[in-house]
Parts: sequence; C-alpha cells; structure tokens
Amino acid sequence: MAIFAEIRNECLIRELCHELNTDVVLFSFDGSAYFGNLQAIEDGRLALLAPAIHAESSAVEILTAGGEVIHVDFARVDLWPLVGKGTAIVSDPLESGDDGVVLQSVPTTDRQESHCLIHILRREIGERVFIGTLGGFVFEGTLGAVDDELAILTVAEIFVPGTSSSISDTKLRSAVVNLEAITSVSTRRR
Repeated sequence: MAIFAEIRNECLIRELCHELNTDVVLFSFDGSAYFGNLQAIEDGRLALLAPAIHAESSAVEILTAGGEVIHVDFARVDLWPLVGKGTAIVSDPLESGDDGVVLQSVPTTDRQESHCLIHILRREIGERVFIGTLGGFVFEGTLGAVDDELAILTVAEIFVPGTSSSISDTKLRSAVVNLEAITSVSTRRR
C-alpha cells in the first residue's frame, strides 16, 4: 500500500474527473491497461469503466501485463497505482493492429527517484521524448507541458509490456503521464 501512496497523483485523479463519459485508456503500475468509457469516479479512488464508444467489442478491454486482452462488462480500476492515461481515442487502441513493434521489458528492483528526472524533463518541452514508468510502459511523443507532476504528450507510440506491438498515434492521440511513477527519460538525437 505504501508504494501506491507514493505514486498516487491527485492532479491526475482530478483531471480524470473532467473526462467523465469519455473513452480513456488507464495505464496501471502492474503493467495492465484498461480501455473503456469513464462513467464515474467513486470516493476519489476508483474509476468505473463501461464499454468504450470506439471499441471493436461491446466490453471493457483489459490488456494484462502478459499481453492477453480480457473482455468484461464493467471494471472498477484503482486510481492510486495509475502511471498514466490516454485520451483523444481515434480507434480501439488495445485491439491488435498491424504496427508490429517488438517490446522487451527489463524488470527493475529499485525505483529511481523521479524528482531529478522531472527536472530534466522540464527542459525537454517541445522535444520528442521517451518516458518510462513503473509497470514497464514507455510513452513516446512530443512533450507539450510538465505541470502538477503530470507530463502531457502528443502521442507517437505507447509501448505496453508483454506485447509485441505498440499503441500508435492512429489509435490514441494524447497521453498524460504520472511523473511520480517515471523511471526513465530519454530523447532521440536528430
């Protein structure tokens, strides 16, 4: 429970409150991703997801850390262990597509202190960045802002642990990353 209190981001939870009745992808500390329509925030702790409007199925989709997609009628997702969220959904981001990118996740036992990384990230606004998080997600995109312990990106790709493909900008256009859960910041040389 202490690790979730460490990475809990009240700003991200408040931002989700403004996303009600919107399709979202929630990226969790355990490497899972949840795709559905955000119906409610319960007690400031749980997100209630119903089937997404832009889904290829009539169910909430859960992408497990092992790469399996599970379909459920509704899902309640704990907001404290969120490492990020995806919005501006264009098409179903969890259905397998033809953008084959092989992902290799390297488990870590020690979490880097994120405050030094946040300081570095603030200097990269407007640049193409790769942000690694707890759970093994890597968010790639153009960094728009760093505010309230959140990084706002225009998505190029989101690499999901345990899968052989990524979520591309043709399926999801923007992401917000919980900076309390970042483990790495990288840029690509031009």
